[in-house]
Parts: sequence; structure tokens; C-alpha cells
Amino acid sequence: MPSTAPLQIVLFRHPEDLDFVPYEEAILRAFQGGRDARGYLATGEDLGLQLESFAAAPARLPAETLDGFGHTLTVVLVDRALLDKGGDPLWDWIEGCWQHTNASSGRHAMLAVPMEERIGRAFSAKRPALASLQLLQAHDLGEHAIRPAMLSLRLLHQCRLLLAAALPVIFGKKPGHLRLFISHAKMDGLPLAHALKRQIEALAWLEDFYDADDLPPGCDWQLELEKGVGSSLIVMLRTEAYDGRPWCQQEVLWADEYATPAVLVDARTGLNHPAGTLPFERVPTVRIPDGNLVRILFLALREGLRFLHFMCRVEDMIKSGTLPNPVVYRVFSFQPSMAALLRACHELKKSMEPATTPRLILYPDPPFRAGSYEAAQALVKEYAPAGTRLVTPNTLAATKGSTP
Repeated sequence: MPSTAPLQIVLFRHPEDLDFVPYEEAILRAFQGGRDARGYLATGEDLGLQLESFAAAPARLPAETLDGFGHTLTVVLVDRALLDKGGDPLWDWIEGCWQHTNASSGRHAMLAVPMEERIGRAFSAKRPALASLQLLQAHDLGEHAIRPAMLSLRLLHQCRLLLAAALPVIFGKKPGHLRLFISHAKMDGLPLAHALKRQIEALAWLEDFYDADDLPPGCDWQLELEKGVGSSLIVMLRTEAYDGRPWCQQEVLWADEYATPAVLVDARTGLNHPAGTLPFERVPTVRIPDGNLVRILFLALREGLRFLHFMCRVEDMIKSGTLPNPVVYRVFSFQPSMAALLRACHELKKSMEPATTPRLILYPDPPFRAGSYEAAQALVKEYAPAGTRLVTPNTLAATKGSTP
């Protein structure tokens, strides 16, 4: 049985509803990335998710469309042209889509965004089943200029919720909630850290970890910080003093060792900087000279979704038989550092599974380049259980699990 892609986004918008053009553009940039940062949106690579846009009913039935992927997020941007010119086939399809989504036990999700309240009431009255769908009014997204960006943030988060539901162990007691660990130097990073924390708190659907508030009296604060970095997405506020502060250095090294999803905010003001020693190479970077904190959250949500998407892809390949099952594995959403590989080797050694069970360390394509590949393989051979393979899923599937 072939593996199923983890997630798709299905978008409905009538081309004559011009007020929704900025919303559609923001959604496309949120998932497909772009070269130039502008407004509230950050740049980034294509996340590799299926995204299709429709103005009429798709050819396939709702159940076939939605269930062709592990999870489907359907988004309906509702304005006057869609209401007046959508036609009965489209509204029958959208009603069937909501009925199937509502009966999917959280596998799929649907979000309808009317441009104004009267439009929303007309949408709910289009078909009887749609009356039970809770709407997201456009004015609830904030001031007019920021609404497209805020909608794209909500969609990124909703996609994370869908994927995290299948991987609850990653986020502990609250699957899907993004825990942001704000790493900063108190010498010159407090104002920015406080401002970012307030921005996070203004979005009720995010949860943050902030050392000034969340370390209970009597705890081992060093251990709590390490646990926080190891289970969160770390946002590194790289001010002028950051690289030289011992605990900032330690948090970056922990994030590297745990292979924690991370975002680097370059808030340095100097024109020249000495060569650094901290492992920032694999971390996506954002700058906010205009004070645009939303751009940080945008990049963080994208990075968190990318991490979950790869985890779910690996799980689907195991369930489908594309990868070995049973298997003991450690998954990275990027090429791991030597420190992260060493930790993974030690974790695999602790497994109580029989020695005959395959051991894998998986990371996404492209494979390590020459030199790094040989060094990584030598480390795994020395410290991991015998027979452990360090591969990408595509390489393993192509070789059908055989040793190259």
C-alpha cells in the first residue's frame, strides 16, 4: 500500500471577489514561501504541502478529495461573488465537505471566512448543514492591514493542530500547542523579549515558555531551562550581547543537540561582527528593523509545521510498509549536527527492542554532502547499535531497506 501524503490545503475563492486577493496571496506565501520579505510576512522555502484553489466544485466527491491525504484543511473565502455566482454544484460540494469534515473525528478541518457579518449569515443559510459551522469573521483578524497575515498565521497553526493530533508525544500534555522558548540576553535583549511575549499572549492559540515567568520557586532552574529548550521551538533573539552570554550559548547548544526546531532573530545593530562559534547554520533567520514581531511568529509557525510535516511523513511511510516495521528510529527535520547525531546514537542504544529490529536515523533530502557524509557515517558506526543506518526516507525507500 503506497504511503499517503500527510496534509493538503483546499482553498475556495471566486476570482471576482477582489477584496480577498491579498488574503489568497498571503496564504500562498505562508505555505509556498517566497524570496522577498514584505509587510508582515517572512521569506522561506516551499513547505512541500499540496495546495489547490477552486472557484467551482471539484470534479471528485468531497470524501474522495479529503481522504486522499492524511489530513485536509478546507478554507472558504466568502464574499458576494462566491455567494451569487458559485452555483448549486459548488454549494452542494461545500455542504458535503463540511459534513464529511465534521464526521472525521478531527482528521480534517474546515474554516469559512466571510468578509462581513451579513455575508456570513448568507453563507450559513446556503445549505442546512452549514448553519453548524462556526465562522471566522474577517474583522476578528485585527486591523484591516494585518488581516491577511493573521489569517495565514491561523492557517499555519491549524495545519499544525491537524498533524500534531497524530503525534501527541511531541508536545506532551497539549498536543498541537506551539511552545515558544524565548532565548535572550538580559543585558540588552529584555525589551525585545518582553515585546515578543506580549505579542504571543495577544494570540490565545499560542503558548510560550519564558524563563522570567515559568520557572517555579524551588526548581532546578538549569534543568528546567534544558527541558524547555528540548521540548519547544526556540526563538533566539541575537542581540549584540547574545553570543557572549554563557547561558545564551548553552541554550543554543542544547537546541542543536536536541535538534529542536528553531528561529534566529538577528537583532544586532553593528555593521561588523567577529566570526562566531555557535551552530546557527541550520536555523532560519529573520530580521525586524521595522519592529515587526509578527514576522517572527510567521517564521516560527512555518518552522514548527515543517518539523511536524516531516515527522508525519515518516510515520505514514512506516504504516504503509515503505519503511521497515517494526523499527527503532530517531527523526530529524533537517540535517543533524554531529552533537545531535551523537545524542541520537545514545538514545538508540537505550532501546529495549530486540537487536534484530532495524535501527534508523532519518533526515530529509538532500543527503549530506561529501566529507560530512563520511564523518556522520563514521560517528554512527562508532556510537550507535550495530547495523544502524543514517539515511533519508527517499534513499531508504529506493533501496527497499537493503544496505548500500
